[in-house]
Amino acid sequence: MDAFPKCSVCQQQFTLKGPAPYLLPCLHAVCEICVTSAAGGVISCSTCQRGVNLTDTTLQKDAVRQKEICHLTAKHRPTELLCTHEDDGNQAVCWCQECEEFLCEYCQNMHNSFKATRRHVVETFTDTSSGSMYVDVVCKLHTRHPLEYFDENCKSLICAKCRLGEHADHNVTDLNVAADAAKGRLEQHERNVSAYRISHQAYLKNISKAINDTKMTSSDLKEVIHHSFHSLRTQLDQREKELIIELENQTKRELLSLHIKQVTSEGESERCKWTSDYIKTVLRYASNSDYLTLESSIQDITKTYLTSLPPHRHRTIATAFNTRGLDKLKSEISKFGSISASGSDQTDNGTQTVDSHLTAADSKHQHLEFLEVPNAPTSLPRFDAGCETYRRETGTMTAVTLRCPQLQLDAARANTNRCHVTTDGQLVNSPPVTQHRHSGRLRKYHGTCASTSIPLPPSPSTVTPTPHTPQYWETHSRVGVVGGGSGWLILEVGVVEESQVDSKMYVCQQSRSWCVSVWSCVTHRGSLCTSVWQQGEEGKCYNNTMSDTPGTQATLHYGVVLDVGRGRLAFIDLDREVVLAKVDVEWRESLLPVFSVGPPGRYTVNMKVISGADITMTDTKKSLIYDTLN
Repeated sequence: MDAFPKCSVCQQQFTLKGPAPYLLPCLHAVCEICVTSAAGGVISCSTCQRGVNLTDTTLQKDAVRQKEICHLTAKHRPTELLCTHEDDGNQAVCWCQECEEFLCEYCQNMHNSFKATRRHVVETFTDTSSGSMYVDVVCKLHTRHPLEYFDENCKSLICAKCRLGEHADHNVTDLNVAADAAKGRLEQHERNVSAYRISHQAYLKNISKAINDTKMTSSDLKEVIHHSFHSLRTQLDQREKELIIELENQTKRELLSLHIKQVTSEGESERCKWTSDYIKTVLRYASNSDYLTLESSIQDITKTYLTSLPPHRHRTIATAFNTRGLDKLKSEISKFGSISASGSDQTDNGTQTVDSHLTAADSKHQHLEFLEVPNAPTSLPRFDAGCETYRRETGTMTAVTLRCPQLQLDAARANTNRCHVTTDGQLVNSPPVTQHRHSGRLRKYHGTCASTSIPLPPSPSTVTPTPHTPQYWETHSRVGVVGGGSGWLILEVGVVEESQVDSKMYVCQQSRSWCVSVWSCVTHRGSLCTSVWQQGEEGKCYNNTMSDTPGTQATLHYGVVLDVGRGRLAFIDLDREVVLAKVDVEWRESLLPVFSVGPPGRYTVNMKVISGADITMTDTKKSLIYDTLN
């Protein structure tokens, strides 16, 4: 059975003959009794906890809910409907739209016998549709004239006589045309709010997983801590207690933060549901005049939801307990162990971390499409997205499509004298434990390349070229400073023409190559700096990428945009949120994405390529990529 709407203050169900419903600014309903008896002239909506000051706010009767109540009464409580034709107290059995009256069985027979009314369409209550029981509204100034037009200047309904009078010079539209346009905008508002709620549902699911993982990781870390302190029990008891307390406090803070975000997101999601349900009710029961009357209120409440979208996912700060150097620290017990927080997804040896909490099921909700409502005061940006292909449409509705290919580090070609690719796909700047001979390995280049090359588009002299889609991938590199120094290369990410891949030690030294590099800078001592190299020439130096102080750890994120069709290559610093460089090149042969790490000893580097559906495409990232292509 369909539920009758309730008053948002006293929670009493509305009835056909009970107090009339009034519409609050939050689109919830309040009964007439609560309006007239509001203490101090202030009403507090118990559904969304919003207060309304009646001294400066005029509430209008909720005509849509009145129609809903009437329809639900006819459907579920027909005995409460009485004949309005003779007002004889008989139970009504049908509704005549043309007469705008409820008819009892006797009046229905009489109605069918008169020549003037026998052709009227009479609906029994079981056949009555949700939008059929409404009464045409007439002009308040000219009572015999129906409201047939909508004045765009005055934003009001007028009759034919009004149109010839004071509204003669105004922009006037036929009521049905204006109502259809308003209905379309309301339908778009409902879709936008529904999409916004979906994003909150995905975010809530993500937070729930983060809470569980945080608790599980906390439990696991306690076991690691207990095991590490086993051989040092006499000396380390006090330090162990301090670390446990520190971990628990950090866990409590994280859980509290997650709980606050969870409650906030749940509230936003529920408010979206309330608004969406009401818009659906409006679209189901409202008349043309209702659409135009309610459009402004619904648009205002919808805009408040769409001003800020929730993050695509919640990334929990990784918590780690470092046990390296245990033997050395036996003599330095007061400094041993720490509960550290890191934003990295990477894991060093001897470190337990909390990974980011994005499941495969969440991925389908990462990219939602918000469409611009025609004639709306505030434009809404439009993005189309899929698992591996993303499309952004500009304000001029020009589509920009981006493809994210699935890249893999080629472990078989890695120069194992300098580095190796781990089983989980990370490039590490240390030789493997076991050396394997392989004829295809790189000999000079201190790194590896992608397993597949990127071909150039067909020559326009032989075929008609088809539009080439720009490609994007990124790297996340965990860097740790061991000894530091000056003039040392830490890592490189770039592309090189395929025949040049093993011509030099590093990409930046090669003639037909382009890359972003991180160095221990000679100019800015004590700092690791970022620069872009083009065919052996260094560009601008971005200092303070991270400190060169021993013991410092950080995760560096870089993005690469490649459009081989138009000869455009760009590098993005995702941490600074800036485009480092964009260049136009005439390539001569197929390109290989390449990845290099510096020599071990002074720095540790764990580089992971993020590509395909693993990329989290945020609005900021989309904007940066769009800038690189302009």
